[in-house]
Amino acid sequence: MKPREDGAPGRWRNAGGMANEVCVRLGQRVRELRTQRGWRQIDLAAHSGVNKTMISDLERGERDFCLKTLDALADALDTVPSALLRAAGR
Repeated sequence: MKPREDGAPGRWRNAGGMANEVCVRLGQRVRELRTQRGWRQIDLAAHSGVNKTMISDLERGERDFCLKTLDALADALDTVPSALLRAAGR
């Protein structure tokens, strides 16, 4: 992870590479599942306990997923982390 180029304090962006591709696809999958439920990011935040700003950054591939966050989002979306990871690995 590197500091964002815009210099925003406390904000980080993904450093790139293969891991970044997986994080981007993982974020896209989270967004797909969220929108299938008709939820806004704030709704997913309420169900998962993950901050709305974090969800936004994750869905755009701007942050890496930690296991705790992945687990909370998967639980809120009625799936398991391994299913999200499999979908992101394609």
